[in-house]
Amino acid sequence: MRTTIVGVAAVVMTVTGVPWLSGQPSPTVAEYLAKNGRPSVEYVMSKASTHRVTILGEAHWIKQDADLVAALVPGLRTAGIDLAAEVFPESEQARIDALVGAAAWDETSANTVMRAANWPYIEYRDILHAAWAANQAGEPRIRILALGPPSNWRDVLGPKGLTYDSFMAGRVSAHLTPTRRLVVYAGLHHAFTRYYQAELSVTGKARGYMDRMGNILSRRYGEDVFLIALHKPLWCGDPEKPSYCLPFSGRIDCAAAASNRPVGFDVVGSPLADLAFEAGDYYLRGHPGLRFGDYTDGYVWSASLEAIRLVSVIPLEAYAPDAASRARVAHENPFTNDADVSEPRLREIWAAETAKRGNVLASRGWAHLEGWKAACR
Repeated sequence: MRTTIVGVAAVVMTVTGVPWLSGQPSPTVAEYLAKNGRPSVEYVMSKASTHRVTILGEAHWIKQDADLVAALVPGLRTAGIDLAAEVFPESEQARIDALVGAAAWDETSANTVMRAANWPYIEYRDILHAAWAANQAGEPRIRILALGPPSNWRDVLGPKGLTYDSFMAGRVSAHLTPTRRLVVYAGLHHAFTRYYQAELSVTGKARGYMDRMGNILSRRYGEDVFLIALHKPLWCGDPEKPSYCLPFSGRIDCAAAASNRPVGFDVVGSPLADLAFEAGDYYLRGHPGLRFGDYTDGYVWSASLEAIRLVSVIPLEAYAPDAASRARVAHENPFTNDADVSEPRLREIWAAETAKRGNVLASRGWAHLEGWKAACR
């Protein structure tokens, strides 16, 4: 198995095996990004304006990802494109509609939405605020479509023949019109379109394949669905005790970090499409020979590993300001498996979660990747 910082020699970053320009050598990753990479907001908007559904697949809890979505909102409103998000529960749709269409911002109502989602993070709440602020300009107004199934979705959706993913796909399809486009923001594993995520046995063998929201939408709308994967370290190594590796031995990170700015770029139809996933990569399981172009249509690299930040925690007093809401959060807090915790214990949990935001590498299990730049040359 390869180590988690590998391929020092390989990070020369020449992309081979792709007939890019007839009679000319393929460009390096750095050359391709320098010529074809675009600022991330501009890149996503270019795809949203030409596809019926544009899906952004994230790792969750990365500040740069949520900030990107909030930054998209003004342009989406102007273009008449709505935004759908997994993190907002469908049960809160009426409250969200009222919130983003109101004359004044109501943070208490926004916190109620986040509490219903069991998702106490400021930057995700900021997406709602961005929609409210954009709508102050008048028509066209952007709508935030809540995709999240109920927390007991297995009991509620199962008898109806629905899954978590088919529920979200149904919400997306019901919202679309012949002229209305949609950007969908969800966890990457729900976002996959052509790639079918394997269900693994304990030995790491594929025993079946999942049918994700993006898979369903891709079958319905074909190439009018465009997936943009947001950058993250990948699971790799022992399937029972996975570690993390940078994608493609850090080639994208090395090339993108040189410009020190977020960059979006096409994968399909580019020389990067042929980049091969490596032995031990989680996504390679059940897909021998998997290439970058099989995994996603486009990509956004947001920041160097050491510059990635986690989303911030909404203070407990704002998230659960009264006795009823505090009791609900104490019954099922969003950070631990502890149930019905005491008030002091709840505050302790909140303080610990808030404090660990400052050490992203340790809290996400990426500390061993800290020396990744040594592989770049």
